[in-house]
Amino acid sequence: MSTAREIAGRSEAGREPLNIVVIPHSHWDREWYATFEEFRFYLVRFMDELLEILERDEAFRCFLLDGQVSLLEDYLQVRPEKFEQLRRLVQDGRLDIGPWYVQPDEFLVSGEALVRNLLIGDRIGRQFGPVMKQGYVPDTFGHISQLPQILRGFGIGTFYFMRGLAESVDELRSEFWWEAPDGSKVLAHFLSETYSNAAVLGPDPEKISFRHDRLAEPSSYFVSYDSLYELRDRLAARAADRTILFMNGSDHVTVQPDFSRYVFALNQAMEDRLFNGRLADFERLVLEENPPLKTYRGELRWARYQPILKGVYSSRMYLKQENERTQQLLEGLAERAAAVVYALGGPDYSPFLRYAWKELLKNHAHDSIGGCSADAVHRQMLGRYDTVRRVGQKVVDEALDYIASRVAPEPDAGSIPIVVFNPSPWERGGTVQVEVSLNVDVPLKRRIFDWIGQKEFDVERAALLDPDGREVPFAIRGRRLHIEDALYRRKAVRRATVEFLAERIPPLGYKVYRLVETPEREPTSEEREVPWEVALENERLKVTVEGDMTLTVLDKTTGERYAGLNLFVDEGDAGDEYTFCPPREQRRVLSSEEDWRVEDSGDPHTLLLRGSMQLPRSLTPGRTARSLQTVRCPLNVRLRLLPGARRLEISTEFFNRAKDHRLRVVFPAGFPARESVAETAFGTVRRSTRPMESSGWREKDTATYAQRRFVCVEDPDTGRGLAILNKGLPEYEVTPEGEVHLTLLRGVGWLSRNDLTTRTGHAGPGLATPEAQCSGRHVFEYAVVPYTGDHREAGIFREAEEYWLPLEAWDVHRGERPREGSPAGAPGSFLRVHGKDVVLSTLKKAADRDGLVLRLFNASEEERRAVLNFGIPIAAAYRTNLNEEILEELAPKGHRLRVSLRPCGIETVLVKLHRPERWAERIRRTAPERTRGRRTG
Repeated sequence: MSTAREIAGRSEAGREPLNIVVIPHSHWDREWYATFEEFRFYLVRFMDELLEILERDEAFRCFLLDGQVSLLEDYLQVRPEKFEQLRRLVQDGRLDIGPWYVQPDEFLVSGEALVRNLLIGDRIGRQFGPVMKQGYVPDTFGHISQLPQILRGFGIGTFYFMRGLAESVDELRSEFWWEAPDGSKVLAHFLSETYSNAAVLGPDPEKISFRHDRLAEPSSYFVSYDSLYELRDRLAARAADRTILFMNGSDHVTVQPDFSRYVFALNQAMEDRLFNGRLADFERLVLEENPPLKTYRGELRWARYQPILKGVYSSRMYLKQENERTQQLLEGLAERAAAVVYALGGPDYSPFLRYAWKELLKNHAHDSIGGCSADAVHRQMLGRYDTVRRVGQKVVDEALDYIASRVAPEPDAGSIPIVVFNPSPWERGGTVQVEVSLNVDVPLKRRIFDWIGQKEFDVERAALLDPDGREVPFAIRGRRLHIEDALYRRKAVRRATVEFLAERIPPLGYKVYRLVETPEREPTSEEREVPWEVALENERLKVTVEGDMTLTVLDKTTGERYAGLNLFVDEGDAGDEYTFCPPREQRRVLSSEEDWRVEDSGDPHTLLLRGSMQLPRSLTPGRTARSLQTVRCPLNVRLRLLPGARRLEISTEFFNRAKDHRLRVVFPAGFPARESVAETAFGTVRRSTRPMESSGWREKDTATYAQRRFVCVEDPDTGRGLAILNKGLPEYEVTPEGEVHLTLLRGVGWLSRNDLTTRTGHAGPGLATPEAQCSGRHVFEYAVVPYTGDHREAGIFREAEEYWLPLEAWDVHRGERPREGSPAGAPGSFLRVHGKDVVLSTLKKAADRDGLVLRLFNASEEERRAVLNFGIPIAAAYRTNLNEEILEELAPKGHRLRVSLRPCGIETVLVKLHRPERWAERIRRTAPERTRGRRTG
């Protein structure tokens, strides 16, 4: 019988030696089956050992610190005395750090969140030394189509991944060009034998083996070989030329103390050049060989070789909802309002926002936001979300306070100015709620210990006036006691919530209303009594509640009717946190089979539907069927159709008392669909409604995907379209019949199981996670928008933003701040963005210099031009990369700047604005511009 060495010798005959780059590393999940603090204990021990080995062993050339710099912060919080040692090792090239802050999930966070992840990772890494320019994402659950463009925006030209490839590596090879929709390319390397392919080395290649079938818990991470020669030959057969990677590491493993000695011995024993290198060495060697490479374009979300774990799109849905709330708060409102304040010479809130982003990014690690960790981990995540939300909201409050106190006229005893702020770069309207202080004599910004409010504003007898003096109807929505003025001795102030319809608010600007006391008026009630019908109707839509409590929506502009909407479907789930798996005997429950009633909401624009679903209690003990025992799960639906709106807003309250199930809501479009169109990072993506043939794959393919804020189905024959917007509900499926299934909740009781019919092996430890059943009260928000033509022409991006980002309003107190030449209430616009298919992604202060950063993306596949109109003259402008490094100077003209965007391209612009001395000159007062076809929100 031939030995492994003899077989290797025959295979080597007649070929050039390989370049084998050995990368020592440890894949480090900050939290997963244990909490962050528990894993940090191991991290400190691991880092202590690593630093000791690097110091004593000069032959140990370098170590890859998993592509995320958060590990350095986590370690230094316990070992602050190690900072200089770490910096020296990074500067000497012994430690490769960055480029990420944390290893993220890509489908469950925004494109801006991915950019901030790399931006913050780069800035923190620079404190230590060179930041690795390698796109290392070894374990992320699939990859978005725009990732090559994002990586290129940070000067990163390579990409290393394990999950997502569908093509045969025998045809595609392990290396290929991966191209983003805009044409940006990165050199991709597929870790075909996982990132743990050479996890345990020794001096003799014949005795280095790994057998999957010897594991106590066989997993879906398949890598098996009887000798290092076998692994080498398999990798070499797939390589584009003569360079391969040995990955010496795995999840949370320490360094092999004799690593450098093993590398030396293996280099002597094998007929190849084997050395401890860096990912940059691998990139250089491959590019020097200049092999012919194929080009792949599109998402990498296929489970042929490794599971993609699509069930994380709906595991612990409450996390996804919290994540979207905090993302939209930071990038949609807090940063934009803070940018306006900064440009007008006000405070710089970016340190607070940077802190909030770092806390949010900690929740974006793939096992965290995926909802596929231990219960305690996800309880702690809620604390981080709460922190981010409070910081972000405080920035919003302070920024609006600054703006409002300078653009509104001085209040008096009989009136309260209210400033409505529009965070979007186009004119819009919508319903706003604002808390107004009823104690008009409160001495704010004065240190007073014995103030007791005497004078109270009579809001019940007040009139609300717009800037032209026209009266605007309003309703009082409640009262509360509020503690404010913390720095000048707290004061307890009575506040009332006022709601009204604000119209034609200037782009990224404001309009000032006044609440004026009118003692002769009849009192306004807290909640108005209004007539009620079992239908909602405005100028655009008519919504009818049918006998089975589904909805029919009539688009009055086209006459098209959409029936059977908002049907709830519940089915059993025998899967785990990673993967949905139907029980062998599936049973579905439909809301149309249950009893419902309609109630008067007290609001002419709202209907309330109350009912329940009688659901199986759980799975049977054998997990093959749903229980015959049932539990009642109340289900309440609030329908809202505002005047002039083209979207029907739905809020569903569900009390989950069942286990092991998935609840979805269905919207039939009324026509067949070959594909869906869903929002993804910096654009949209089209996906087939039919799964791929996946026999032999590690995970069964499905037509279940992730979205951001909307999914659409379109009929090219009739020009009809139906968009379903959502607030933090990323999982959807569109059937070939044109039904949109939006997942509301998925309840399971295990982190991982190895008995699923939809996936091979374990995806993690087989731990019980009872809190993943998601028991208790949940509220789900989504909306329906019928339209005609293409989703871009129909303005669905704008519709989604207006749904997510309401107008904000702020009242102005007497004597709160000096008014430096206030423009006395005239409407104003800070920024208007013109451009077909151009979407504003961010407006914020620059990370490292004076000025504002605007990021735009082109939602179309054709070249577009954007025109930016500022309310302040532009002093200078530059085009930058995503890392905010200047690429070229632009030529603004006064208040205006033109920017070209390539198809599907992302463009970042740094703008410096003039700062005149007087406030009244700082922002141009603009009359609202009328544009044909413009709508209010």
